Amino acid sequence: MAALYLPEKITDMGERRVCGDGDTVQRYVDILSDAGFKAVFGDQKNKDVLMDLLNVVLPPHRRVKDIEYSTTELPGFTPEGKSVRLDLRCTGEDGTGFIVEMQNSRQRHFFKRCVEYAAKVYDSGSRRGGGYSDIPPVYFIGIVSADMGFDRSGEEWRDRYISSYGFMEKESHEVAEETILINFVELDRFTKGLEESEGTVEKWCYALKHMWKLHDLPDGLRQTVFERLFEACEIARFSPDKRLIYEKEMITERDYRNILETAREDGFAEGRAEEKVSIARAMLASGMDIPLISSLTGLPEEEIKML
Repeated sequence: MAALYLPEKITDMGERRVCGDGDTVQRYVDILSDAGFKAVFGDQKNKDVLMDLLNVVLPPHRRVKDIEYSTTELPGFTPEGKSVRLDLRCTGEDGTGFIVEMQNSRQRHFFKRCVEYAAKVYDSGSRRGGGYSDIPPVYFIGIVSADMGFDRSGEEWRDRYISSYGFMEKESHEVAEETILINFVELDRFTKGLEESEGTVEKWCYALKHMWKLHDLPDGLRQTVFERLFEACEIARFSPDKRLIYEKEMITERDYRNILETAREDGFAEGRAEEKVSIARAMLASGMDIPLISSLTGLPEEEIKML
């Protein structure tokens, strides 16, 4: 039997709560949730929207004209031989690999995790044969809405929300060849209103961050790219099957949030070991990934694996 979906009301303070009679139902998905992100960007019918996002984030020389969706599973990723499933993975027409991940909670060693995922995909390119000259570059794009602990205190980071990391010579900044490049869109640092947002990059940041509480496409975003984005995010346009999957996954995400809230109320925030282990067990039972559980509880991954 399908789970009962209770739509959410959007309040003036930007808060969510379950709707009652006469309330306004949320029109657009929360694209920063796992369920919303996959419903929009994971749908091949919205390939053009994904390409628009990639072209905003990527450097000017790396423009995407077409993409093909690839498997999101990385087999044999862990020493135990377990697989890891990426949020989104696609390949450009020239073979360039793209990984797009949504991260909406703080996670320790997040940068290392991004590099590891990208390196695994890069390695899969080298295994196809043909020599080193044929290994395509891999771009990792992380859309983060939580503080990941990056140092952004310098003046050079003012009004910068997109960053890019890669291999280059320290003094000359020479890039010998494109290999692995890690990119971040840091929505937690973006605080501008729509009227203050200038250019496509800032308007994308605004749309991604605030879409879930909007009731219509704002005048300041009336461009073809954003018209398509909002169309793709409108829940009423989903097919019955797609909507059912989205609603079930949103219920699962709310369960995760409830677990964390219950943990705080029970004194978990004080750091008591017994509560941490108990919560970690509940998260494992819910199907959460071990790295995420480690990030949320502070327990070492090795200890969680033993649970």
